[in-house]
Amino acid sequence: MMSRSLRHGARALAAVSLVLLVGAVDPAARAPEKAPCALPLMIDDLRAALQSGSPALQRYMKVLLKEAALSMPVEELRAAFEAERDPKVLEALGNALATRSSNATDPKLVKPILDRARHDSDPAARAAALRGLRGVGSVEMMEKNQGGSYAQFASDPSPEVRTAAVENLIHENGQVYFGHDRQVSEAAVKAAAACPDPALAAKLLSETSMEQVGPEAVKTLVEKLGSENAELRAGAARALGGVPAAQAETAKRALVERYRIEGEGAVRSAILEGLVHLGLGGAKPTLESLRSVDPQLAPEIDAWLRVLAMNLQEWSIILREKQRLGGQ
Repeated sequence: MMSRSLRHGARALAAVSLVLLVGAVDPAARAPEKAPCALPLMIDDLRAALQSGSPALQRYMKVLLKEAALSMPVEELRAAFEAERDPKVLEALGNALATRSSNATDPKLVKPILDRARHDSDPAARAAALRGLRGVGSVEMMEKNQGGSYAQFASDPSPEVRTAAVENLIHENGQVYFGHDRQVSEAAVKAAAACPDPALAAKLLSETSMEQVGPEAVKTLVEKLGSENAELRAGAARALGGVPAAQAETAKRALVERYRIEGEGAVRSAILEGLVHLGLGGAKPTLESLRSVDPQLAPEIDAWLRVLAMNLQEWSIILREKQRLGGQ
């Protein structure tokens, strides 16, 4: 006897096949009365999988929905998204709609998602709608729709919405553009500056590539280097270590000045990391000049100097070797 999970998967696969088949045949030969049945059936099966299915089945159902969304009537998909109240299903429908938008290069299709993320009275629904934009070029889509910004979402009263904004940006920076998109990196800096949660802002700065940012973003990072919150100062220090060569001197000067007056050892450690990232082999004289500022961090400087002597070129490998050698 077929298990419940397998029945859900089989029904969903049949629904997807129906949608794709209807979209592929000649319009004159279509059976339009069947098309509207496919999406409700898929949503029912997705809902059941999200409630009691295995993680593998849940991922499978979400992928099926996204694949089907590429060819189903967009009005039907939009209506389903606007009517949905369950946050998990809402997120999946939003991601399907955003995928359709990205595939069709039509950013207007995500307007309902942005509207829910901005205006829904339920914070869980706002967060779910925003998470639906993960994995697509959402920063560009927001700009083209004039439908809010990540700085606005990062300052939302709900911690869940703020977290969704930060996680979206980190994912888009690292997994969509692989750290090479200036617009996304600068959106992350603005979002961190607007976020009322220092720990969340620090996470965003620490985990976003800054290799393409311009002078305004660097100016903001330097300002955050003077934050009252130590965790945020450390995040800003690490972010300044990744700025482009054109901004390197500004970043280096700010990091050295902060190191000399900084009272927290953890922040000083982050500043050393930023200086090494910024200058690599050229950071050796700067590290030596800072040795006497805080004797407790002398072993940390020695560890960095040993790693730099290896003449490694990849930052991820340099960090790994530093961790292997120890230090704070």
